[in-house]
Amino acid sequence: MPEIPDYFFQYHKRGEHIVTFIIMNQETGATSYYQYINTDGYWYILKSVRVAAVVTYTYTVPVNTDAAAGWIARAGLDYLTPDSAFGE
Repeated sequence: MPEIPDYFFQYHKRGEHIVTFIIMNQETGATSYYQYINTDGYWYILKSVRVAAVVTYTYTVPVNTDAAAGWIARAGLDYLTPDSAFGE
């Protein structure tokens, strides 16, 4: 039976592997941030910006550094399109 992710999980293919990230932190508003982490310590942040009825999603590149420090610095991080952040 295939796995069906709920809204807490993000699945990303890295090479030959599927990596599961679980939500760790969130801040919501007109600009929202969601930090995801996996069991290997890699994390990334999803940034969503709503302007009227349009929502734009951008991401940090997954890194294996201090997740707490990354969350504090979230507003100043570089955000990329999904293909740039998670590309092969």
